[in-house]
Amino acid sequence: MSYLNARFLPNIWGSTLSLFFCLIVGLLIALFSNNIFLVWLGLEINMFGIIPFLNSNPNHTNNILLLNVSEVNVSFFYFFVQVIGSLFFAWGSILGDWYIISVTGLIIKIGAAPFFWWVPSIVPRLDWLSIGVISTVQKIPGIILFRLIFDINLSICIILSVIGFFISGIGINFSSNNIKQLMAWSSVSNMSILFILLVLNNSLGLIYYIFYSLMVVIFCIVMNSSQGSNLCTSFLNGSSCPNNFLIGSMILIFSGLPPFVSFLLKIYFLSSFFVFDLINDIINIELNGNSVSYFYLLGSYLNSWNIIILFILLIILQAVGYIKAFISLNSTGSSRLSNSSHSINFLSKHVLYTLLFIYVISIILIWL
Repeated sequence: MSYLNARFLPNIWGSTLSLFFCLIVGLLIALFSNNIFLVWLGLEINMFGIIPFLNSNPNHTNNILLLNVSEVNVSFFYFFVQVIGSLFFAWGSILGDWYIISVTGLIIKIGAAPFFWWVPSIVPRLDWLSIGVISTVQKIPGIILFRLIFDINLSICIILSVIGFFISGIGINFSSNNIKQLMAWSSVSNMSILFILLVLNNSLGLIYYIFYSLMVVIFCIVMNSSQGSNLCTSFLNGSSCPNNFLIGSMILIFSGLPPFVSFLLKIYFLSSFFVFDLINDIINIELNGNSVSYFYLLGSYLNSWNIIILFILLIILQAVGYIKAFISLNSTGSSRLSNSSHSINFLSKHVLYTLLFIYVISIILIWL
């Protein structure tokens, strides 16, 4: 299947500049169009602009959810997934059934729950620049389409997001020895958060996505410069990398632990449940004009707390995985560790789990 190899595609397109132009044009069409068809057109142009840049590692083998991507070129596989999403979206647009078919197509294209199966299969085989583009720029047109047509029941949205949160939390814990796999599951997790925020408030979702994109872009630039993908390289060869602590610290940014900015993003996400319910119920009280509506407000408040506690537990599950990744990154071969290295590793564990405890206490104190 050498004819599918992405390294030969730029020769077909003419130059890298034309591909970059195609990527930018597709993004601009999606950003400055209010028509659903034009936004979808920008999404497809953007996709064709990024596919030739998807360089994979031919020695990498990945088998997740019965998808052995090592036998298929990653560019072709990504194209196949995006075509499936486009077909669903076009089919739903023709039939007018926005809530089932079209939204399913968009979820497939951006890799959100429950159709995220292609993300952990493709991302580990990409270079860091491609990961940064796919995780940020490539999803912008899809998010804009969500803003234009997304109208789904909040309960269904929460169920789908909990599924994505839970599975990504397990994936993060089992991928603590590979940064690219970790970023793939992190993308699924953050898409689950964005999934809810787009339903609660479009502005909340866009603000969250901007901050998340900045963190991903910075992290991918650092990783591309260090050319690291396996956290346990230093563990296997008994040596340590001078960039390990820096990379590990950047990984912790995605964990949502204080004092990182992602902690504020998680608070921002959890507080959105109260804001959404409070506005709706205050309007309900004003319209009904009776004190009975107060009990609906109280019930809604308690229901929001149940949802928030559930998401806090899922965030803690993911934070443990990020902590494991940080510890693995800063560990060396166990037989070659000195006493001082053992002490540093022991101290880092307790400091990180202390931060996790502070995170839980901070959440409780904020809403007391």
